[in-house]
Amino acid sequence: MNNAPLLAADEPVRWRTIEARGTDTLAFLQGQLSCDVNSLSSHEWRRGLLLTPAGEVVTSLSCRAAREGVDLVVRAEALETTLSALRRFLLRTQCELRGAGEADGPYTSVGQQVDAGAPGPREFARGLSAHSFGQYFVDEHVSFTKGCFTGQELVGRLDSRGGNVPFRLARVRGQDLNEMARVLEGAGPSGERALQGVTTVVASPDTGEYVALAVVHRTLLGEEWAGVVDDVRVELLHDPRSHAR
Repeated sequence: MNNAPLLAADEPVRWRTIEARGTDTLAFLQGQLSCDVNSLSSHEWRRGLLLTPAGEVVTSLSCRAAREGVDLVVRAEALETTLSALRRFLLRTQCELRGAGEADGPYTSVGQQVDAGAPGPREFARGLSAHSFGQYFVDEHVSFTKGCFTGQELVGRLDSRGGNVPFRLARVRGQDLNEMARVLEGAGPSGERALQGVTTVVASPDTGEYVALAVVHRTLLGEEWAGVVDDVRVELLHDPRSHAR
């Protein structure tokens, strides 16, 4: 059965700023985030990831240089989780982290998130590696030339092996949420099926069908990047085989 709540396509998504300030800020964040913090400017936002030591994605974020530090922007729901994960490593480090005001993000509603195929808090809660969200997602969020950062070992090893992971982010479409869940959860080892299924779902205002982000097992589509399984359309996201980002 599907457990993801049906959300309105126009439900707003809110973003928050984390202000990182102090003389050690650049060095600290360079060792924690997957993007190259040392080369940040105040004129550009750069996307990155915060990973666990085991290489699982905690959250995606955007960052840019600010006076006396760096500004990070995350989904509002991920603010406390992000602060907690970063503060774990603040040992004898001159860097203060605090949640600040609201900010602009890459999308403003749940419908836009699903259309963009952008993973958010519900997707990251599955404890997946960066490559589970697609090679283009990795390319956009990870620097492999910046030096060491938390979680780098798994990301680097997977990338050198072609990013072959058991679970992938997909966009799925169907007329029945329970049937969509049945199809998605029916592939792969039974012991791992708790990771699979619909994560963020809206009803299309144009067709009335359900459109969702979901986690699927690689055996569902085999070697294909898209297909129809029992009237459920499944499309792997941020996959080079789709010829689109």
